[in-house]
Formats: sequence, C-alpha cells, structure tokens
Amino acid sequence: MLLYLTLTLFVSWLIVFCGMRYKQNAKIKRWYNTWDITNHLATYQELFQDINGFTLSCKSRSTHDAFEYTYGEIDFIPFIALLALTKPHVNTVFYDLGSGVGKAAVACAMVFNVAKSCGIELFSDLHNAAILQQQRLQALPNYKDKAQVLHFIHDNILNRDISDATLVFINATAFFGETWSLMTQHMSQLKRGTIVITSSKKLSSPLFVVTQTTTVNMSWGAVLVYIQQRK
Repeated sequence: MLLYLTLTLFVSWLIVFCGMRYKQNAKIKRWYNTWDITNHLATYQELFQDINGFTLSCKSRSTHDAFEYTYGEIDFIPFIALLALTKPHVNTVFYDLGSGVGKAAVACAMVFNVAKSCGIELFSDLHNAAILQQQRLQALPNYKDKAQVLHFIHDNILNRDISDATLVFINATAFFGETWSLMTQHMSQLKRGTIVITSSKKLSSPLFVVTQTTTVNMSWGAVLVYIQQRK
C-alpha cells in the first residue's frame, strides 16, 4: 500500500513537472518565433565570425590603457531578451555607450523596429570594425533597411550629446570612482522617461529609479543588470 502511494505521488509530481517544462518550452518557442531569433542569430554570427573584438581592444589599448577600457561583449540571445523587457518600438532611440565592434547596436537594429540604434566608441580600431559590420548588414537584402538606422560615433562617451536617447545601455562593470560619477552626471541630460540599462551597478543618481533587476549572460559570465528610468 505504501509503495502504491509513493508511486502515485511520484507519477503525479512527474506529470506536473513535465507539464511545467512543456509550458516553459512552448513559451520560449513562441518568443523565438515572435522575434525570428533563429534567423537573426545565424546572420549575426556570420557577420561577426571573423571579427575579434578582444584582439582589437588589446591592440588599441597597448599605448593608452585604463581599467575602464576593459573589453567585454554581449551574448546575442540574452541581450535581446534584456532589451525586450523595455519594449523597444518605432520611436526608440537606442545608444550603446562603449560600443566596441558594434554588437549591441547591430543586435538591436536587426531584431527590433527602432528609429535609431547608435554606438559610441573611443578606440578607432573597434569603431572601424563596427562600421564594417554596418556595411556588411546593408549588403544583405533582408537587412538593408535595418542597417539604415545604425549610427556609429567615434568619440569619448562623455563628449557626446545623447539627449535624443530613449534607451541607453552601459556595460558598467569596469567603471568605478570618478569615471562612474562622471558617467552618472552625463546621464542627467536624458529626458524624462528614458530607460538606462547598466551592468553590475546602478546609476548613483536620485534622478533615476530602478524598475527591474535581472541577471544576464555576458562574455565574461552572468552579471546583475539594472533597468532604470529617468524621473
């Protein structure tokens, strides 16, 4: 009798567990289909297959280096899932501050129907690689229009006016002290309602309120990410 009850409970648990997994897998499948993730990912990987941002970054920093220049990259699917939480739309103006070879800006432009997808990068080798990816994307018939919304800027982040932004991504893991304080101050130019996503730390400003936190995989591992909105 005890064995029968044990088996019955186990089977019941197994049915519930499998049902939950089925619903979860179905939800993920719908998400993939909604954003055409499989096709976008294949194109994205092809675009960047011969571009090594880490090597380019090391070369660029050989004569001009600082801890805040530590290079890191997004992982396509987790990053798209992160951006999806902010509901990008046709009026969204996205900025990636410290855009490297352009992966975040390109990913945003490929998947979402946004007005602009911009990247600002200090080092010329990385900036030039991003421009190359824009040209490659524009050569693909299915992505010609997507490439038009890409804008890559070669400059210091703190020198640029980004007041037109509605969505900003800052890979802030390597930003500390005065650098992070200056970055936070720079964000004060953003208009009310603008969303700022930062990795590892939130903006140290009362002008922003954290609306959500989540964990996202990046090139160096899982990192806590803050989604904040300008008051």
